[in-house]
Amino acid sequence: MKIAAFIGSGNKNGNTARIIKQILAGSESKGATWEIFNLCDYNIKPCTGCRCCEKTNVCNITNDDISVLHKAIVEDDAFILGSPTYYGDISGVFKQFIDRCYPFGTQSINKETRESSFGSILTKRKLGILVATSGGMGPEVFERHSAVAHHCFNDINALYWRKLLVPYTTYEPVTKDHLIMEEAFDLGVELVTVHKTGELGSGIVFEHKYDMNTEE
Repeated sequence: MKIAAFIGSGNKNGNTARIIKQILAGSESKGATWEIFNLCDYNIKPCTGCRCCEKTNVCNITNDDISVLHKAIVEDDAFILGSPTYYGDISGVFKQFIDRCYPFGTQSINKETRESSFGSILTKRKLGILVATSGGMGPEVFERHSAVAHHCFNDINALYWRKLLVPYTTYEPVTKDHLIMEEAFDLGVELVTVHKTGELGSGIVFEHKYDMNTEE
């Protein structure tokens, strides 16, 4: 099993990255391999809205690094999407990466009702995990992160399987002793187990939002 982690933070050892690395450590303990893509290290041009990929399923922009990231999406067995919170939303580089995943998606429109249904050109169903952190903001900020991850996982045919959402990291940074770290390691272990059985289930089973003022 090979896992691709896409991190939308310029801090390679920040709160988001530390949680993701802990998930990967758990998966590695069960024999999985992984690769981390720090998105800030890649030249990812913004989507131009040409909509060519709706017909060809190939991005019309060829002079940047998106093909490297697309290759991992096609070949790897599970995905971790990770973003900190900037100005109450996902980071800019994370959004550009998500936008450029659009070529993997398909869309069918009912001409009578004008309702759309969305799928993926990728045939193999995989597992997807969202990791999101915020500095001084509470759990409510993660609605945007979750919505964007939902659309991306749909396009790359990944089951939106788990999400770890950690607010208030300005006051409680994600250190090795943070409550989320044990959960993250165990999640990595479970990821490999579920992949081996092939019984992916129906999606989000649990969701952790660590709040300084509440316990879940």
